[in-house]
Amino acid sequence: MTPTIAIMLKIFKSCRAPSHWNTAHSMNHHIYAIIMLYFLFNTLFFISDFLRFSLPATGLLTSWCASIQPNHFFKIIFFCTFYFNYCILILPFLLCLIRLVILLYPRDHPMICSKITIISLPILFLIPFLCTAFMLPALGYCRQMGPPLQYGATYIYYSGGWFGVGLQFTLWRNSYIHLVMSVVMCTLTIICSVLMVFKLRQSVFNNSSARTKQQSQRAETSLSITMISFIIPFINNTILTIVYLTVPSCVYYLMIFRPFGNDCETVMMPWILYFTHPMFRKKRTVRQSSAVTRNV
Repeated sequence: MTPTIAIMLKIFKSCRAPSHWNTAHSMNHHIYAIIMLYFLFNTLFFISDFLRFSLPATGLLTSWCASIQPNHFFKIIFFCTFYFNYCILILPFLLCLIRLVILLYPRDHPMICSKITIISLPILFLIPFLCTAFMLPALGYCRQMGPPLQYGATYIYYSGGWFGVGLQFTLWRNSYIHLVMSVVMCTLTIICSVLMVFKLRQSVFNNSSARTKQQSQRAETSLSITMISFIIPFINNTILTIVYLTVPSCVYYLMIFRPFGNDCETVMMPWILYFTHPMFRKKRTVRQSSAVTRNV
């Protein structure tokens, strides 16, 4: 995680340089803002999920958890985990939507993207809150895990809420909301991605030089590979939620692999972006050009 944070800080520093916004291979600042938000929420999700699942699963806190009553502190950890996870599910769709607008409206996209950003940012924070607000009066507690995990492995869960008890109320459960959000956002993201591919195959940049075409193609390839890394949260969350709702006795077998999926979700995007986007190879290109100029 530490090297990934270093990479993201380097991306942030590189993109903040004014020279990067005046080149053909620069990144659209709306796309850049969404990617940085995606990493921020991924980092916050990583921390909260570690406190909710990974750390209690080691058994180190079992005795301490057994000695305290259900409380709001555990509820906050559970609440934050799913709040940040819902944000992660929404951001790939926003990224695809902005990229699609850029392709469909090459001249007017700055104004349109600005309006989309102004409208979508409040929605980005509001929808996850609405999906988790029913847990506000709930209490969090440590829940025992089942086999094949060893005795003493626990994780933080919740009980109670505005619309019923978390374990017993079947019409308003966090798992149902999470599954619906995953399916809806994945569907919208795929639709935007298909439209982008269709538009890219029809687009011909007749007024661009060969070098600009090559740089733009590399940038599009980088962002497309980055988009593939966004699909991991949908797969990871959807499979686990479906198994939890249909075959609860088998969910703990999948939970063994769940941390690896979350780690890939957090790490893949910044590394792929950094090593594939031409914007971050600018310094090397400039040095090579300077050397050629001196030789001439």
